[in-house]
Amino acid sequence: MKAERVPIVKAAKILGVNPWTLRRYAYSGKMPCIVSETGYRYVPTWWIEQQLGKTPRSGTRCAIYARESSSENKAALESQLNGLRSFATAKGYNIVQIVSEYGSGVDDKREKLTKLITKSDFDVLLIEHKDRLTRFGFSWFETLCPFRIEVINVAENDEHDLMDDLVAIITSFSARLYGQRRGRKKTEAAIKAIKETET
Repeated sequence: MKAERVPIVKAAKILGVNPWTLRRYAYSGKMPCIVSETGYRYVPTWWIEQQLGKTPRSGTRCAIYARESSSENKAALESQLNGLRSFATAKGYNIVQIVSEYGSGVDDKREKLTKLITKSDFDVLLIEHKDRLTRFGFSWFETLCPFRIEVINVAENDEHDLMDDLVAIITSFSARLYGQRRGRKKTEAAIKAIKETET
């Protein structure tokens, strides 16, 4: 089998089972599944070969990291995690750790992320977008981390998340320049000015 994925019907024929059996496996999570942009489901070749006893499961240890700016984005965080799990399964990775948290992309004191990269007992760190890991200095992470960072989706930044990060930056600098109380007023004024320029 040269292709990395095959249609469910073809996979069922190779394995000698009913296609509906594989569809049930796919929907219940018992079988890894690759979903195309048009909604068609495919079975990874490595999984078929594993069922046939030809190859062992990949030894690549994978950690998943997902982040959203605030708890208001709970549904988005869950969707992000589901996408990462599906991708890791399709690649044949062994998921050894899943970390998710709420916080700004410019915050360098995210406890869960710090603990994850300090431990680093995995081979690949899987993230949805570069900015899920950090808003700035992504190349430094790639250079310094002892594991490989794999980004599964290169897309435009989320506008709401960008605004939250901008607010965090303004708040931080205002607090340093004017003190906490006066800094908060300066931040509110700056945010108001930004919103007025958007309309």
